[in-house]
Amino acid sequence: MKTKVGKFANLGLKTAIVVFTFAFVYKQILERHDLEQWLHLWKGMMAQPITQLLLAFNLLLLATNILIESLKWQFLIGKLEHIKLHQAIVAVFTGLSVSMFLPNRVGDYLSRVFVLKKASHLKGILATLIGSLAQIIITFLAGIIGFLAVFPTLYSLNSLNMWLLFWGLVVAAILFSTMLLLMYFNVGLLKWIVSPLLKKRKEKLLEYMEVFSWYSPTDLVKVLLYSLLRYGVYSSQFYLMLRIFDLNISYPEAIALIAIVYLMITIIPTIAIAELGVRG
Repeated sequence: MKTKVGKFANLGLKTAIVVFTFAFVYKQILERHDLEQWLHLWKGMMAQPITQLLLAFNLLLLATNILIESLKWQFLIGKLEHIKLHQAIVAVFTGLSVSMFLPNRVGDYLSRVFVLKKASHLKGILATLIGSLAQIIITFLAGIIGFLAVFPTLYSLNSLNMWLLFWGLVVAAILFSTMLLLMYFNVGLLKWIVSPLLKKRKEKLLEYMEVFSWYSPTDLVKVLLYSLLRYGVYSSQFYLMLRIFDLNISYPEAIALIAIVYLMITIIPTIAIAELGVRG
């Protein structure tokens, strides 16, 4: 009986996700803007062969982006349960859909675990958090490098105070980046840091947090490389979209600014669809 109820609840949740996704996209994009303007813009873009080529390549990069994230999640979740690649892809798409309604893509790691059949969902969420942390670290490092690259063009370094400010930012960035990497490669110690704060069901929670100790430094490096590769892919997607919309900007400048945009999206609490405004 419980199995039937669980399957029914799972199906209901998936149906609700699909309905809310389409409703949300319709309200945020189509209802707020004139559909004819979208169609007119689309026709104008498609009239140019180079735009068609760039868009086709961007769609290929989109598929690559999803594939890399799916492989990363499949690798992480493999410590709990063996899943096939197509299941990981479904999980990633589910996470993207739910993230449209929740701040800073929280739904991305809360909803993926519904594809798991045997493993604990809570342990699956904790394993997914490791992948999210790796992606945040890459985004932060790239964002800081981008900001430091752009800083001299925004503020003239012709005074001692500006030079001190610039190098102060460099030192702060290095220290914070080092702290993030140390935390990432020692994520297994998190349960000992949190345990004094836990009072109720301490043993049960510590059992769940044991997940963090399952990943060796080699595993964590592999996850970090997956995240770096994925960052390179979706940054290139962003740059191609700038070219598609005929924005005259050099590649180095664009990459630096894109890195800052992604850093802001990571820091500022937003839901996925609102990131359009953040990018703007």
